Amino acid sequence: MATLEQFIGDFFAAEINKDKSDIACLKRALLQFCKTGKKADAFSVYYCFCEIFEVLGSGYGSMNRLLEFLYDHENHMGELLTKHRDHYSHSVYVFALGLAIFAKDESYRKVFLDFYKTKNADATTFLRLWGLTALFHDIGYPFQLAHEQIKAYAHCLWGEDNPIAPFIAYENMDELLTLGGRIKNESRFDAVQTVDEMLAYAINYRLGYPLDKLRSKLVERYKHQSRYMDHGYFSAVLLFNRLAEANTPFTDEIADVLTAITLHNNFNRYDIKEALKKNVAIPESKHPLAYLLVLCDELQDWDRTAFGYVSKKDPLAWKVELSIENGKIDICYVFDSFKVMDTEEIEIDDPENKDKKITEIKETERDNKNYVKFAQGKFLGDIKELVDGKTALTVTVREQSKAKKGKAFVSTDNFINLCDFAQAIHKSYQSVWGGPNFDEMDLEFRLSNIEQAKSYSDKLELINCFYSDKELDYPVVNAFSEGDGSNVYARNDLEFLAREEHLRWVREKLAAGWKYGTDYANREERNEKRIHKDIVPYDVLSADDRKKDELMIKNMIPFLYHFGHGVRIYRYRGGRKPVLDIAGCGHRTIPKNNEHLKEQIKAILREYQKDYLVIVHTNFAYGADQLIAECANELGITIKATLPMPYEEYIQAVKNDAARYHYSFTADDEYRMRHLLAQAVTCNVVPDSEFRYLEAAKYTISRCKKLIALWDGVETVLEDKFGNPMNRGGTWHTICLAKNSRGLTDDDIHIIKCNR
Repeated sequence: MATLEQFIGDFFAAEINKDKSDIACLKRALLQFCKTGKKADAFSVYYCFCEIFEVLGSGYGSMNRLLEFLYDHENHMGELLTKHRDHYSHSVYVFALGLAIFAKDESYRKVFLDFYKTKNADATTFLRLWGLTALFHDIGYPFQLAHEQIKAYAHCLWGEDNPIAPFIAYENMDELLTLGGRIKNESRFDAVQTVDEMLAYAINYRLGYPLDKLRSKLVERYKHQSRYMDHGYFSAVLLFNRLAEANTPFTDEIADVLTAITLHNNFNRYDIKEALKKNVAIPESKHPLAYLLVLCDELQDWDRTAFGYVSKKDPLAWKVELSIENGKIDICYVFDSFKVMDTEEIEIDDPENKDKKITEIKETERDNKNYVKFAQGKFLGDIKELVDGKTALTVTVREQSKAKKGKAFVSTDNFINLCDFAQAIHKSYQSVWGGPNFDEMDLEFRLSNIEQAKSYSDKLELINCFYSDKELDYPVVNAFSEGDGSNVYARNDLEFLAREEHLRWVREKLAAGWKYGTDYANREERNEKRIHKDIVPYDVLSADDRKKDELMIKNMIPFLYHFGHGVRIYRYRGGRKPVLDIAGCGHRTIPKNNEHLKEQIKAILREYQKDYLVIVHTNFAYGADQLIAECANELGITIKATLPMPYEEYIQAVKNDAARYHYSFTADDEYRMRHLLAQAVTCNVVPDSEFRYLEAAKYTISRCKKLIALWDGVETVLEDKFGNPMNRGGTWHTICLAKNSRGLTDDDIHIIKCNR
């Protein structure tokens, strides 16, 4: 089995008839979301999709209000309900799951392509139609939320099912539902007057349900619904209106998107079942979009945020594992534990009166394993009642402890303002260095500004700060300390965060396929070649290039105060985790097949990450030093480099050393070294001396409390027969320095057996 993100690459390997750079942005955004599940990363997926496909005639700005209100309403109103879970991130997971099924299930893919063959269906067609269906299938949820809130309130006052209890029904719907000529060039809908009738005709056309039954049941979607208000219906109505306002051509495919959304929740599950007096499963062959939406909507039952107070008690799967192949989907839901704490009322003897009983609330540990297994069986049964396809489905569950979420920060989530932040960030750069307006830039560069804004909370945590829209009893921060250069120990948050911003930018560029390079004459040529001179350590940047990172940091506080709905920036009174500096060393010539070494290095680092903010120091010699730095980088651990000579001189020295001792150091190896060094938050160079490699090793060891050494166990000779020093700064000598000079014990030094 595999994780969802492992299937995403399979979909994007297909030919998609859109700008390849833009599609690469969508792929990276989706992979990042599947990895983190964060709403800010879900935002990037919505943004990329809307910008690429311009679903309403323009980009994200045409849909931002609907999407952001969906998040805002469920985030603030959901806690008032008994049962409610998130739908904003859920929709992106549904989108990702559908892409995985299209990519790996040849049976479903053939059904979809055959169904739309008159329109030359391909991966591009699927991505556009499925994205429109999956990402917007819950935008009408605020209508249901308001209904559910009043229903919950009325039940508290008058009791459930009391006929005198008031309920919400929606009036003034005529403007939304009257077509008024908004469907053109579709003769099938010439006589249709309302959106309800359009949906009825479109569902009848695909699934054959009786028109009269459909019309009456659709009208009831918003009138006289005392028990339930269907967000699927309102989502379809809202989306149709936005499409009509943008003059989006109304086609059979658009009708399929709208009816899939209408059918996905309760309309097919209850209303049609009631009208026809039988279960009606949506056939894959007759409506592949509706089939896939219902299937993925039901299966997406992991990593959801519970808002309702009963939902918070339910056992929730925290991740999913998948196996998808032709005609078969195996899905395993992973729970942190099948045991949950619950309360129950019990009667006990009254110690003061033997003839009386008193009620006590007792907390008990409830084993949900049987409950989950029952739900698993019922779950499959429900899906089979809702959809009818060729794909066989199996569901299993298992238990696995969930590690603490990394980068789970206190800062108030203001991701819905990310576009405002991003545009302001770009404008500040533009005012100094020029360039096109925000909306004129390629998607990749707009997304880069969005990523900068998303990193605010990460950066603040690094200096023990956070932002909140609440008034809290913490010290308020109005400016970042800059130091004055006279005291090396004085706090300089500005430079510290500027280094972190450069590091974030370098990683973003490398993830997007850029390389270090200087062979370009202007911005356009640079972007075309995808090379950049600034993919170097921060310490190697020119003073002018450092100002770009400093400007971003200087603007953080003003931008947060201006765009953050009145947030304040606070400083914790103490650090979140103590810092632990770990040195890394080892042989230059290590086995090419070194995955077993990486596993051991990462296991050590992960263990320390649980309790410490880890920083890894190496001298970046070829071989073990770089491998340890690479492992730290892959785990998101800060790395610091100490070089025995200036940056370019050192890279040349490594090349010369390889030639002298006949080991391979190719152009790709040089890129790897440059790019890895560019991700070191500091790149210190020791003073020039006769023993500069030794001085680099001593400098690194002097700052660390632990050591990881890749060593073959051979204690090399440290003096020749005349008593002259030799092999100084090597692996064995570094271990000796750690013990004798630094005072590290065997418990502090982790030796990983590694042959040269």
